[in-house]
Amino acid sequence: MIDVEIYMKNIIRFFKQNPKDLLNLIPGSKEDEFYDKIRESAIKNTEKGECASLTQDQFVNICIVLNGKDPITDRKIKGHFITTSYGIICLN
Repeated sequence: MIDVEIYMKNIIRFFKQNPKDLLNLIPGSKEDEFYDKIRESAIKNTEKGECASLTQDQFVNICIVLNGKDPITDRKIKGHFITTSYGIICLN
């Protein structure tokens, strides 16, 4: 679980230093829920014996859900780009 805490501190620090990047992904009112979902996924990853870091798919699905969409039907990925309600974003 130490890996998860280190990962979460880095994620939170990044978005505190880059608040516009967070708002490009999710509504500002869902920031705490965003971090909770990332933590849940990171814990699941470590329980499976994997790295705590989220995969691209895990991260995108969290953003889709927090934007009120269905992660299965609303994903339109072309390479490293995904179409969101905010426009096209790069997942690289």
